[in-house]
Amino acid sequence: MRHARGWVNWAVASALLLLLQACAGVPRDASLPINDPNEQLNRRVMAASQAMLRPASRVVNAIPDPVQDRLRDFSSNLKEPRIFVNNVLQGRFKAAHTTAGRFLGNSIFGLGGLFDIASREGVQQNSGDFGQTLFVWGVAEGPYVVRPYLGPSTLRDAFGSAVDMAADPVGWVIGSQAALSVSTSLLEAAERLGQLKQAEDTSIDFYSFVRSAYYQTRRAELREAIGLPSAIESPALDDPDGPQPASGTNAQSPPAMVEPSTVGRGRSKTSSDRKR
Repeated sequence: MRHARGWVNWAVASALLLLLQACAGVPRDASLPINDPNEQLNRRVMAASQAMLRPASRVVNAIPDPVQDRLRDFSSNLKEPRIFVNNVLQGRFKAAHTTAGRFLGNSIFGLGGLFDIASREGVQQNSGDFGQTLFVWGVAEGPYVVRPYLGPSTLRDAFGSAVDMAADPVGWVIGSQAALSVSTSLLEAAERLGQLKQAEDTSIDFYSFVRSAYYQTRRAELREAIGLPSAIESPALDDPDGPQPASGTNAQSPPAMVEPSTVGRGRSKTSSDRKR
């Protein structure tokens, strides 16, 4: 078993090295337009995922807020080692240093990560996942996809998420990447569905709303990875198929709370999350 694992690690490392060499010098554009050639299939997958997750969402929403906060902080802390690895792979060594400090501080002084002490002190969680790393290396994003249970993504980010699940350092330590991924994904997906319930009830086209929100959030993370300001006017938000906001309102504006994808995406909690 040990030899088999060694061969797997060697194969993954070799593949990543070849990929890095092949992608070197490829231009990186964090403002590409929405690319959704399989929209009808994606709509069906999204509807099925919502139906599947609604019972779990009701259970999560029934949990007292203080307990939800602890679960959220603990899940966030478990992401830090994976974020650290991707920060290093992206050459973001300052971010990696911050991530390491957050993980150590929250693990020691935050009772194993149950309390996000670092964020309270103004040290927010960095983004960092393998889909983002592939972007930094120059890999094209591919079409928009909606994954069962895991939610919106692009083809590149879906592959990156799978790598994050399989290679999560915490999963290797506890000996069960699958259990870690499933448990954290279920919590995040159910919580996100509950957060978006009001938007679902008021949006003309909830699918387009979620898609635009995903692209907005993801573009910000991709720009952060290459040292650019996260806020920018992007054609990715000019969704011709999406609902148009009413005159004088921003009712259809995508919310910042939407995560780019469940599992595999580390990012700071929003102010609304921290106040809960």
